[in-house]
Amino acid sequence: CSPITIILFGVDEDDNVEAEKAVVDVFNHVWEKPHIRYCERLGRKSKDRPRPIKVCLTNGDAAVRLRNCGKRLRDIPSTRRVFVAPDLTHEERAERRRLVELMKAKKSA
Repeated sequence: CSPITIILFGVDEDDNVEAEKAVVDVFNHVWEKPHIRYCERLGRKSKDRPRPIKVCLTNGDAAVRLRNCGKRLRDIPSTRRVFVAPDLTHEERAERRRLVELMKAKKSA
């Protein structure tokens, strides 16, 4: 399921709302209708910030479209803090982190 999985950060957490409903509500703001295979909150519950939501989609094209519409979410007040990211492995995250640090170093030099 990895190639068609995305992670949503910043989606408000409410005990009365299922994760799937929260995901659908977010993407209704940008007129996208994802076909969700499953979704779940990741990690332990915290009072400080909402847990990320892992969303597995039935279609890889939908995952790309949803990742691309993340910029439009920032224009809507209720989803301004929502960030859409690909689901990366630990190695991919470490490599991305290294590249970001390298870019920051080059930019400041």
